[in-house]
Amino acid sequence: MRWVVATALMLCLGAWAAPAADPRVVALGRQIAEGAGLEPDHACARCHGVLGTGKPEEGAPRLANQPRLYLEKQLRDFVAGTRQSDKMTPVARALSAEQREAVAAYYGSLWEVSYPEVPYADPVLVQRGGVLSAVGDSAREIRACAICHADAGVGIAPSFPYLAGQYADYTERQLLGWKAGARRNDPLDVMAEISERLEDEEIRALALYFARVRPPPAVLSSPIPAEPVPPPPDAPSLPE
Repeated sequence: MRWVVATALMLCLGAWAAPAADPRVVALGRQIAEGAGLEPDHACARCHGVLGTGKPEEGAPRLANQPRLYLEKQLRDFVAGTRQSDKMTPVARALSAEQREAVAAYYGSLWEVSYPEVPYADPVLVQRGGVLSAVGDSAREIRACAICHADAGVGIAPSFPYLAGQYADYTERQLLGWKAGARRNDPLDVMAEISERLEDEEIRALALYFARVRPPPAVLSSPIPAEPVPPPPDAPSLPE
C-alpha cells in the first residue's frame, strides 16, 4: 500500500511543470555562483564550477541542468539540517532564501554543458545496473529507478533529479548514505527503502550504469513538456 501512495505522489509531483525562471534571477544566480558578496570558500563555483560540471575528485556532483526546484530544496534541506554535509551546510546557511532560489535557477538553466568522456566500467556490472534501473527486482520488492527518474535516469522535473551522466562515486555515496540512514530527505523515505534492499555491489552497478548514460538533446530530456502540446492536425481524408 505504501508503494501505491508513493507512486501516486511521484506521478503528481512529476506532472506539474514549473514555470521558467526570471532571466534576472538567473543572472543574479550566476553572480552568486561566482562568489559575489560571499566568503571565498562559499562560492558555488569553487567546487561545482561556473558551468556546473562538478569536481568528482572533490566529491562535488554535476549540477548543470538539474531541476531548479530540486536544487533549491536541497539547499533548504542543508539549511534545516535534514540533509547533512560538512561542506554544503555552511555554504547554504550563508545564503538568503532569495540567493538560494537564484543560484538554483542559474544552475538549472545550463542546458548545453558538455559531459566528460564516458568512463570505463565492468560491462557485467553496467548491465546489472541497467536492469535494476529499468525493471528493478520484484522478488525483493525493489522498484525500478525509472519510476521516478525516467528511462535511463534522465530525470523528471521539477522534483526528481537526473542521474544520467552523474559521477559514479557521488551516486554511490548517496545511495550508501540512504542505506545507512545518513540521508533522509526524500519523499516518503522511498530512497531509503530501496537502498536498504540493495547489495553494495548493486549500488555500485547502478552508479556505474548511470555514469555511462548520456541524456538525449535538451528538447527531449524531460517527458513532461513545459507547455501543453497541441493535438496533431486531423489526417486528410483518403480518396475512395
